[in-house]
Amino acid sequence: MVTLLAFVVLIGVLITVHEAGHFVVAKLAGVKVEVFSIGFGRAILSKRIGETEYRIAMFPVGGYVQMLGMNAETAIKAHPGAEAAGKAGHPDAGRDLLSKPPLVRIAIYLAGPAMNLVLPFLILLPVFTLGDRSSVVLDSAVGAVDQGLPAYAAGLRAGDRIVAIDGEPVEAFWQVAAAIRDYDADKGTLALTVARAGTTVDLAVKPKLVERTDRRVKFSKETWHIGFQPAFLAPDVAVTGPDTALARAGVRTFDRILAVGARPTPRFVDALDALSALAPGSTTPLEVERDAPLDAQFGFLVALRRHTLSYTSPENPSDISQVGLDHAGACVRSVAPDTAAGKALQVGDCILSVDGNPHSLGAFVQGRLANGPEQDKRLKVRRDGAELEVTIAPQKVVHTDPMAGDIEQWQLGLVLFGRPDGLVAPGLVPNTHRLSYAWDTAVEQVGYELSVTLNMVTGLFTGRVSPTQLGGPITIAAVAGQYAKAGIEHFLQLMIMLSLSIALLNLLPVPGLDGGHILVAAIELIVRRPLSPRARQGLQVVGAVMILLLVLFVTGNDLLRQWRMHAG
Repeated sequence: MVTLLAFVVLIGVLITVHEAGHFVVAKLAGVKVEVFSIGFGRAILSKRIGETEYRIAMFPVGGYVQMLGMNAETAIKAHPGAEAAGKAGHPDAGRDLLSKPPLVRIAIYLAGPAMNLVLPFLILLPVFTLGDRSSVVLDSAVGAVDQGLPAYAAGLRAGDRIVAIDGEPVEAFWQVAAAIRDYDADKGTLALTVARAGTTVDLAVKPKLVERTDRRVKFSKETWHIGFQPAFLAPDVAVTGPDTALARAGVRTFDRILAVGARPTPRFVDALDALSALAPGSTTPLEVERDAPLDAQFGFLVALRRHTLSYTSPENPSDISQVGLDHAGACVRSVAPDTAAGKALQVGDCILSVDGNPHSLGAFVQGRLANGPEQDKRLKVRRDGAELEVTIAPQKVVHTDPMAGDIEQWQLGLVLFGRPDGLVAPGLVPNTHRLSYAWDTAVEQVGYELSVTLNMVTGLFTGRVSPTQLGGPITIAAVAGQYAKAGIEHFLQLMIMLSLSIALLNLLPVPGLDGGHILVAAIELIVRRPLSPRARQGLQVVGAVMILLLVLFVTGNDLLRQWRMHAG
């Protein structure tokens, strides 16, 4: 029952919004709208208001707006009253669709997809403006800085708080992220004002384009980054060499430093500061937490044990190379033995660069590894204090998903270090700019989903996306039920994705779809004469056949999914 209700609500909203776009613009253009129908087939409920009959039809898998003169071979054959409407003095004279100029018809057919593009904003803006989670947001503190990106070179450090960008005050991370995302390369640098140790520091940072490959559709996109994250790193350490102070104290890569002497170190930056503040040559106890295997045969079964080590500070405690301290986030935690990574890498190797791009934060290293998933990766790694270069080749693995069928995936055979509590929760501040926050967040989310959907659609034609991933009413109904049971936020997210899909698919230049009608009107605009009735009828037949074949194909996909799910 939940699945059926969720499906009806989902499709009802999406189709109503889409057809309402056609309806409103047609009315504004003076076109007579005869029927506004949600669903196809025989009407279950109908009511005439003015000159328009409003229907809810038997099959709620679509809808349509029937305008005077839009059907079939010609306006005359499509409607018995169309011939009379064409006569001067008739109340409907000039109100049929085909009598309108091409630009007007293009506007009418664009209005439906446009409304599906607008709908996500209508959903998200109230959610982000009024939602309880919008009352507080991440503050503008810098939790960690990647040493291979511009922020570090400009002098930004963990623990700094960004208080202004180009003279505009900021107090939240989303404001900083928005300024970086909207960076204009022609302007040169961003002027950051940073609060640090009771004073302010001015920094000039020039963002860098960083490529990211989306895991869902595997398309790549470059976005501006300066190279920091708001969450602080837990004090999980990598020992940079065997002749360093940490190594001599017995500290191992992947240990977590809990305290330096009597000073607790809940964050990596705290451990760094505590070790740097020690007197040269002084000896201090270190409390560390380390994985201890529970069974030699099952290495993945571990328990965390605490150890107290004796640490002697080097001659220059502020020289990190003498201390031997780095973060473990970019270090290899495990490798698959039958892969290129298993042959070239060892547990404890720390990745310094990927394809010539240096990084120190695990999040950026992981992002680089995900780029071009089928391509070989050139890595510079640190092992026992020495640097070496290796190349690893991804292996293709076919994963069978009950919903999507066979999916090709490329696996490197390595896993970077990470613990569930590896990040320290960043600070929060009251959200004093809810409307701006809502708009910025909605634009970012809709833009991302639109990119995914657009690349999904284009991927169907380039072969990058398998057509077996297309779904019809049965799959949509099943997914709608699952998302509805998961909660209103998940259901609305599904509605957003489907709304964008409907918008883009309807713009395809296929006869019968909005894109096909737009193409015909555009041709007429160029040749400056209407297409012949025979040409129109031919296009309608072609479009009907294409749409029917698509319906049969996605229905077959739906039935195959159901068989896989129940057979498994």
